[in-house]
Amino acid sequence: MNNFEVSEATRANALSVPLGQLGADIPCEIDESDANMDAFVAARALGYRGVSSKSCKGVYRSLLNCARVAKWNADDPHDGFFLSAEDLSTQAGIALQQDVALANLIGCNHIERNGHQYGDGLAGAPQSWRSALLGAHEDLYRAGNGRVDLKIQKGQLSTASTNKSGYGTALSFAALFDAFEIVQHFR
Repeated sequence: MNNFEVSEATRANALSVPLGQLGADIPCEIDESDANMDAFVAARALGYRGVSSKSCKGVYRSLLNCARVAKWNADDPHDGFFLSAEDLSTQAGIALQQDVALANLIGCNHIERNGHQYGDGLAGAPQSWRSALLGAHEDLYRAGNGRVDLKIQKGQLSTASTNKSGYGTALSFAALFDAFEIVQHFR
């Protein structure tokens, strides 16, 4: 059995057993079991009350699950359905900015995030792009020791600069693409 089969078997098992009293006593969420657009509906029937939003699962799924949580809580406010936000491997740059913008849009003000621990900030990006991101998002990035990385203050990231036109970035397309050498080959 390969890793994919194990992963699929684990997901199937997680959504095949009702939570019972555990789900009544403790709000539980699905995370990796959220493998398709209907997973949260199936999980709700088993006693789960939450689902994690990750931009890697798709913006539309997060928006749909946000609408579900709002409707289900309006129908019965005592059930306490909820969304959490996380994206543990999202690296600094546009992907992180869009993930933060999505979490903001759906009302998640706490995001589990540690992708910055696995990468070296924006070290792999061209200097012109790092400078442009730093200039456009001074609240989100900081420069120091020849690097540009996340500006984490007291465990928090500011998201103010991601709430502008351009879905998470204030940079123009030209600033985004001109910095990457590979793009020059397609002009």
